[in-house]
Amino acid sequence: MDRPKVALIHSELVIGGGPELITLQIIEALKDSYDVYLITYHRPNFEQLNAFYDTKISSKDIEILQISPPFFKKAAALGGYKLARFCQKKSSNFDLMFSVYNPMDFGVKGIQYIIDPNFNEQLLQILNPYPQKFKRWFYRNSLLRKAYLNLGAYLSNFSLERMKQNLSLVDSDWTGDLTKKFFGIETRTVYPPVPDKFPDIPWDKKKDGFICIGRITPDKKLDRVITILKEVREKGWDVHLHIIGSACNVEYRKYLEHVCHKNQEWIFIEGNIPGERKSGIIAEHKFGIHGKDNEPFGIAVGEMVNAGCIVWVPNGGGQVEIVRHPALIYHNEVDAVNKIESILQSQPLQVEMRDHLKTQSRKFSPARFRAEIREVVNQFLT
Repeated sequence: MDRPKVALIHSELVIGGGPELITLQIIEALKDSYDVYLITYHRPNFEQLNAFYDTKISSKDIEILQISPPFFKKAAALGGYKLARFCQKKSSNFDLMFSVYNPMDFGVKGIQYIIDPNFNEQLLQILNPYPQKFKRWFYRNSLLRKAYLNLGAYLSNFSLERMKQNLSLVDSDWTGDLTKKFFGIETRTVYPPVPDKFPDIPWDKKKDGFICIGRITPDKKLDRVITILKEVREKGWDVHLHIIGSACNVEYRKYLEHVCHKNQEWIFIEGNIPGERKSGIIAEHKFGIHGKDNEPFGIAVGEMVNAGCIVWVPNGGGQVEIVRHPALIYHNEVDAVNKIESILQSQPLQVEMRDHLKTQSRKFSPARFRAEIREVVNQFLT
C-alpha cells in the first residue's frame, strides 16, 4: 500500500535554534511510516544538522521541495508568502500539511505547531516588549505597521478562519493559554524534544558553577544573569558562569564582552560550541540559570535540567513548566539571589531539587516527543 504523504513546512533549516531541532525530530518520528516532504526556501545540509542536533536523517528519508525565496524574506510578515501560496496550490497532493514553525493557512485543514506566538501584535508586546533600535519604531501601532501586516496577509492569501480550522499544537501550556485567549483556538501541548545525552558525572565531582545557554541578544537578559550571580558572589559564594550561545547581536556582544572582561576571573563566554563539548561543559557544572522573560518554552532550560543541573528561571513563560518548583522560579533579581543562596547552603535542598528535576526531565525526552508526534499524525489522518 502507498504510504501517506506528509508535507512539512519550514522556511530554512539552519544550525542554532529550537524550531530546527523540532523539525528534525518530527522527520525522525515520521520517516519510517510516511513519505515525508519538506517545503522550504533553502536545501538543508543534513550532514551538518545531524552532527549538531544528534539526528540521523539521510537524503533517502525525505524529499526536498525547494522554492525560490522572496526578495524580502527576512521581513516576518512578508517572508512566508511564497511558501503559503505554494502550499495552497499543492495541498491536494498530500495527505497532511504540517507547519512546523507557527500558524499557516494551507487552504485545507492541517496541523500547525505554534512555538513562538509572536504573529499577533499583542502577543508580540508580551514576548518582545523591548525591541531594539529600528524595531522599536517599526513595532509600534501605526498606519504603516497595519499596512505592512495587511500586505503580508494579502500576498499569502491568508484567512484567519481557515487557519483556525487547523489542529494546533503548542510547545507549552503557557503558549496554549495565550493562543486561546487571543484567537479562541483550542490547542494540544506537545513539549519539544530536549537533548538528553550528557555525561553521567557524580554530583560531588561537578563544579560549583553556573551555565547560561541562549543567543547573545538583549532579550535573553544576560546582564540580569550577571547581576544576580555577582551579588551571589558578594555574599561569599565562589561561583562562576559559562555563557553558551551564538552572538546574534554584534552591539550587545561587544557590551557583554566588555562586562565579562572586567569580571574575567569568573565569567567565560564559550560561544556556539559543538554538541559533545557543549554537553560536557553543561554536565560538569551543578547549576544553571536563565534570564529571558516569557520564554515560550526554553529548550536551553530543558538541556540544563537533563544534564543534571539545578536551574533557576524567571516567573513567566513555558520555562516555569520545566522546573515547576517555587524554589527555582524567581520574581526579580533580589528574589533570585535569595533563592539561589538558600539552596547553595543546604545539601538536603540540593538533593530534593535534583530528584524533582530528574522526574520533570522525563516529560521532555526526544523519544517521548517522537512517540507523541506519531500519535497526533496518526489520529489526524484516521
